[in-house]
Amino acid sequence: MRQCKIGISSWQLSLKNYRSMPIDKDKYSKMYIDFPCDFYAKEMLAHGLRKMWLAKRQNLTRFFVQKYCQNGILLDIGCGNCLWNTQAKPVIGIDICESMLRYNHQKNLLFTPLAADISEGLPIRSETAGTVIITEVLEHFYSYSFIVEEIWRVLKKDGVVIVSVPYAKLPGIWGIIFPIWCKFKGLKEKNEYYLWNCGHLVNFGPKMLCDTFHRFTLLEKKQLDLMTMILVGKKN
Repeated sequence: MRQCKIGISSWQLSLKNYRSMPIDKDKYSKMYIDFPCDFYAKEMLAHGLRKMWLAKRQNLTRFFVQKYCQNGILLDIGCGNCLWNTQAKPVIGIDICESMLRYNHQKNLLFTPLAADISEGLPIRSETAGTVIITEVLEHFYSYSFIVEEIWRVLKKDGVVIVSVPYAKLPGIWGIIFPIWCKFKGLKEKNEYYLWNCGHLVNFGPKMLCDTFHRFTLLEKKQLDLMTMILVGKKN
């Protein structure tokens, strides 16, 4: 597993989960190496429906963390800008984008930033995490089941996972609206990241999400505007 604390060593993106995608691998790797450190923070400053949806999702994540947070490590996997953490909780954030992790740390959104390729495993000891957050991440990996097994491994007994994925299968509307928006934005800005559907590989529906987390006891499940599904599960 390649991993590092920020400033100690560099990382290289593994593309083993993306081989069937119609995009140049070197370009894709550079895309994430050069990903803007404040990408999601700036998205929150946008106008219209996207800003409203992002704000709702961050607020709901924050609510579930406050409601279900357990003793032990608080871990955010694929944390992005960790915008839900407005209360500066002592979060360990894992992401592939090193500059984004630095930004988060400077803004007090993360306590401990870790750069790692989660498709190779989580750089966390077994049964040490009390709460795991993974929002809008699993859809980027064909090997999402392996990541869920890693979540199970690192969680303590009675630990909680808070997960969200796009509601990409009908009657959800994400799978209709999002590809059109990506195509439009990609062509308008000549941006390959959006033309590549922002790296979304897997389309989740309610049954698929529940089946993926079948080992967990379901505590709560919600859907947000037919765009996002959120599930809270407990490891018994």
